[in-house]
Amino acid sequence: MRNVEGECVWWSDENGRGALRSDDVASEVFVHFANLRMTGFHTLLPGERVRFDVEPYPSGQDGYFFRAHDVTPI
Repeated sequence: MRNVEGECVWWSDENGRGALRSDDVASEVFVHFANLRMTGFHTLLPGERVRFDVEPYPSGQDGYFFRAHDVTPI
């Protein structure tokens, strides 16, 4: 796992998930609300800058090849 900076591409409060983008990762990164490090309601806004740990995601599950952990808005 490695730590990178990037931004939120899209987010669904209804589904509690979204996607992040970073110049350091080959494709978009899946993110789940349980992996957001914040107080209160866990949500992101498109374009919001974040720092996160990224790891490979099982063989293209849900169309993503990477997933995020410990996502912190910056």
